[in-house]
Amino acid sequence: MKLVIKTNLLNEKLNIVSKAVSTKNIIPVLNGIKFELTKEGLYLTGSNDDITIQTHINNKDINEISEEGNIIIPGKYLLGIARKIQSEVINIETDGLKVIISTDTGEYTLNGMDFNEFPNIKFDLLDNPIIMNQLVIKNIINQTSFAVSTQESRPILTGINFKISGDSLECTATDSYRLARKIIKLDKKQSENINIVIPGRNLLELIKILPEDDKNIELHIFSNNIVIKTEDMLFQSRLLNGTYPD
Repeated sequence: MKLVIKTNLLNEKLNIVSKAVSTKNIIPVLNGIKFELTKEGLYLTGSNDDITIQTHINNKDINEISEEGNIIIPGKYLLGIARKIQSEVINIETDGLKVIISTDTGEYTLNGMDFNEFPNIKFDLLDNPIIMNQLVIKNIINQTSFAVSTQESRPILTGINFKISGDSLECTATDSYRLARKIIKLDKKQSENINIVIPGRNLLELIKILPEDDKNIELHIFSNNIVIKTEDMLFQSRLLNGTYPD
């Protein structure tokens, strides 16, 4: 793998993916960020037990792609290096499992990890997802997440309940002492009723990385996870098992 890319663009994408990287994960490879360089561009993926985030940098936004390839780079050290670099562009290349990061003023070497050790995570997408404005989603989460429980004794209450019936979306959060509920009307009626619970802390991470613009996002809901798709990001979260209190 060998490429030249703008430092600020790489930092922007690393800051998004790093929300899903834990430095305390017992699986060493999950402490890293997966780099996958193809002719289409650069895919960055981070994952932990709860969420997986993948961002994409189109090939036209990359200064130079000399050699395609893939590797896992330790997230903590990579972020530390990238944030300190003052040069406009950064060179990244691999030699086996060695990662060489260089600029006009210096060079860094990191030990990478085998790409094949990373879990095979699939982002399943539906043909007819739910389309919502991302500012509306951010507003819903901000107005309900404060009431989410922090007590693991009742895990179901640590999430926000999303219920969709027809063209109505009802979001509820409670810690059994207080309750917040937000009801909005969707642009399109849904053929099936939906009743899921998404971990509150995962949704708080989501709104940190959604930009403040008026674009739409896609919600792809499955039996055990949800995938939220934007123009250049996929955000996957597990769902909480159990029935949310009425």
